[in-house]
Amino acid sequence: MLSDTLTLTLGYDVVLAPSLAGLRARLESLGLVRAVVVTNPVVRALHGEALASELGQLVSDWVVLPDGESFKTLASWQLAVAGILAARPDRNTAVLAFGGGVVGDVAGFAAAATLRGLPLVQLPTTLLAMVDSSVGGKTGVNVPEGKNLVGAFHQPRLVWAGMHTLATLPPRELRCGFGEILKHAVLESESAIEALEQAAPMIKAGDPDALLAAVARSVRLKAAIVEQDPEERGVRATLNLGHTLGHAVERVAGYGAWSHGEAVALGVVAICRYAERHGHSTIAGLSARVTALALELGLPTRMPDEFDSAALVEAMGFDKKRERGMVRLVIPQSAGHIQLVRVGHADLLDLCAAARGDA
Repeated sequence: MLSDTLTLTLGYDVVLAPSLAGLRARLESLGLVRAVVVTNPVVRALHGEALASELGQLVSDWVVLPDGESFKTLASWQLAVAGILAARPDRNTAVLAFGGGVVGDVAGFAAAATLRGLPLVQLPTTLLAMVDSSVGGKTGVNVPEGKNLVGAFHQPRLVWAGMHTLATLPPRELRCGFGEILKHAVLESESAIEALEQAAPMIKAGDPDALLAAVARSVRLKAAIVEQDPEERGVRATLNLGHTLGHAVERVAGYGAWSHGEAVALGVVAICRYAERHGHSTIAGLSARVTALALELGLPTRMPDEFDSAALVEAMGFDKKRERGMVRLVIPQSAGHIQLVRVGHADLLDLCAAARGDA
């Protein structure tokens, strides 16, 4: 398998590696010679021995959190903080977030808060975490009012993606990452959509080199945007393409019923349909291409009828992206050309209709 290293102006590298071999040397080169690993029981059972073997005495303690989106909570954050503090850390003790997006977000938030900021290293083990949550410094937890409403910006010192972990993912977990890859292609360019259309069968089949190329392209796109706007005060908001509806679907369905990637894919398809119906699109056919790509990758393109539009609109109203009583939608005019538009209640109902495929 190929490898790649992306150096970000944010001050850290994203390493896409065949395995964990070489991680210890990289951590020591950063002056990180003591660490606490935060993970979940599934990842520890599958990959914990390999990490322990690679890092040896550098790891002082392990903190094991419950597995699943439903545990991305303040209670899990408290468990993480308590476990890190039990290791008696100093300000040079690194927190290693070893798992998917839930582990990365919770461990990252714990690192941000403990001793007012401990070094964070993201070790993503899922495709979704590799292409999305491990890069950019967003950390946090869900609360009853909505997804990711409590958290902090805390950039990692290093992101190390051991691509070998993708071979152990269940098919649905792999598809979860496809949703963000699809989103990034729409954000990037027409050529990115064309490349994804060509690579989709190999990506869906789990071809290692096709996956690495897709991860590298997504990380480059996300990093380029985050570097311009680390704390989401402007252009970084475009990375929320598909997320306003996607987060609402996750909340209304009950966290964990829909994966994040599935919900985002539906949100991207819906906003492309909405853009065409409301005259925002500057070219024809984007929604059809995005829908076809989502289907090729095994992602949902229509929202179930039982999802109540009123509940979804309420959930979107609590979204982080609301401004002055309006909700800010990220709308594609064409591939690579995105606008931010503040909309009201009627537009959100139209977005729900687009998600159902209603004319």
